[in-house]
Amino acid sequence: MIMAETDNPLTMGIPNIYKNLCISASWINSNKISVYATKSINDKDCNRHDPAVHILKPEVILFSPQLRKLVNESNGVFLSVRKIKSSSGDVRTELLQHSKQYRSILRACIESLQDICGKSLYNKTESFENFLTIFYQIECVWHLTEILYIDTVPGDVVLPQLLEWIKFHFPSTEHMASKILAQKALGAELKHANYWETVIRCVLHGKLDSVQALLSLHSKVDHPAFVTADNILKTMPMYNAFGSYSVNEFIMRWKHWQLDLCANISSKVFIIDASLEMTMKLIAGEQEVLWQLSSYTDAWYELLAAKLLYTCPCCKQPELAYHANSISKRWQANRPSDNAIRALMESDLHQVIREIQYMGDNGWFATHLVDLLYTCGRLKILDRDQIEVTRQLHESLILEYGNTLMGHHSLWQCGASYLIHCSIQGLARLELLIQSLPMGSEARVNKIIDMACTNKMDHVVTSVCKIQGIKCIKQGRLGNALAWALKAQDSSFITYIADQFLKQYAETGKLECRDLLENLGFCMMASDRLTFLGKYCEFHQMYGIGEYKEAASLLVSLLVSNLTPKYFWSILLSDAIPLLEAKDVILSSSDCYELLRCVEAHGHDTKFQDEIEIFRLAVARNLARALSLEGCQVEH
Repeated sequence: MIMAETDNPLTMGIPNIYKNLCISASWINSNKISVYATKSINDKDCNRHDPAVHILKPEVILFSPQLRKLVNESNGVFLSVRKIKSSSGDVRTELLQHSKQYRSILRACIESLQDICGKSLYNKTESFENFLTIFYQIECVWHLTEILYIDTVPGDVVLPQLLEWIKFHFPSTEHMASKILAQKALGAELKHANYWETVIRCVLHGKLDSVQALLSLHSKVDHPAFVTADNILKTMPMYNAFGSYSVNEFIMRWKHWQLDLCANISSKVFIIDASLEMTMKLIAGEQEVLWQLSSYTDAWYELLAAKLLYTCPCCKQPELAYHANSISKRWQANRPSDNAIRALMESDLHQVIREIQYMGDNGWFATHLVDLLYTCGRLKILDRDQIEVTRQLHESLILEYGNTLMGHHSLWQCGASYLIHCSIQGLARLELLIQSLPMGSEARVNKIIDMACTNKMDHVVTSVCKIQGIKCIKQGRLGNALAWALKAQDSSFITYIADQFLKQYAETGKLECRDLLENLGFCMMASDRLTFLGKYCEFHQMYGIGEYKEAASLLVSLLVSNLTPKYFWSILLSDAIPLLEAKDVILSSSDCYELLRCVEAHGHDTKFQDEIEIFRLAVARNLARALSLEGCQVEH
């Protein structure tokens, strides 16, 4: 990211850190760093340091609730810009609409902040006023960028749009004029102390219709001097790129008009009123008069627009730099917004980007403006070796902005949408940051998982699900833990949780979460241990509804499957006893032989010793009955 060097870096003190202590720092997530004392240079001081960990993070004004709407709505425009295809030819018309959407969002934000300032307590007003100043400047610079680089007009004559820009961003002049004109009474200069100030401000902004209307309310309106002034204002040529005159024809008409005005001034036509004469000299383009009246302006570019209107009305963008430099230098304008506006007029977008990063908006402005210019094809940035770095700059700004938003508990999804659209480093950055997000509620975790799944970050999904599963285990919620493990698709973790179910059953005789286990379906195949658990649960389900034959068949298949955990053999063998002693013959002779083989191999569990004789006796009885029954079936 382009950043200008600062002469006065901010120094921050860390509480309770002694002079001889070593300080370490660790990255936490997004834009947070932990700072802490580690060890002392001198052993005798090693126990004097504060063990506390201090969190260092920048102030992010975009996290203020009052600016949340700005962040979310501008994100929608950003994503809409992504859909514009450069192959579709000239995209400026579409991008102009998107630029206006951004400005509309800015304007809504400013109006909302104005409303809040009017209602806030005194101690909170200062921060909101600071927000207002920042976004006023941003809107002003954005609008000018739109005029000079996106909404270009035929002939490249910039003055008409510059005048509209000035009128839009300095509306107080129009309000002053409206108050005076609303009374519609002669002698306005006697009734309103700011009458001539309003006239001059209107002249500086090129609001000549308002000037004529104000002069018509002067008590000497019928005097030849005022009549002449009115005629001059009426006949002043105004350039229109879509009009019927070429630039050369317009210049000839304008010069003829200006000569006529200068002749009237030389003839002392307006000497009857010093303010009127001063006004007409301003309209004639006299530079010293322009500077004498500079106290009526709030910004140097107001003077610039007036100078162009009355001395160079067909100024084109390449000529703008000379006039802008001469005015701003004499004005001594050095705010970031002033420097950015001057750089825009000099067509130095590299410097523009440097300056707008100082506006204190946490990168919102630079990210979206550069993105718009990049998509428009108007951005070309060279490094010190004259190598083009436009693409890298574009991506770095989006990365940093997305990184900032990822640090907020509810804006992280918005931040992720920016990182996703950085083709070089975006997904790698997202993968790193998404793992450092605090988990919080289950709904939030599911959003994190969905984001990771969408961007094919399988190991992130596994990691997050495993963390949630472990939390559930600690809380005794095995069903939820199993659901997270299945989502993680981690067979070893699934095996571990299935084991917990079986061990819990071995200890308590109760099988938890039957609904979940009875409806595992294909998920049962995720691990051998889960397969065993699912089938054992199915055995209980069949036994419970009286399907003893099917239950017995399933039990025998579990015994011979080699899926049975060592600690569970005694339980399976015990489960066989009621089936062996049932009134009807349920288990066949071959089943009995399998049971005898299993008890010989796995019947040594101390827990089963009290039942082993009962088991053997039950098998012997069932075997006798089964052989007899099978013999009868063969004879028939």
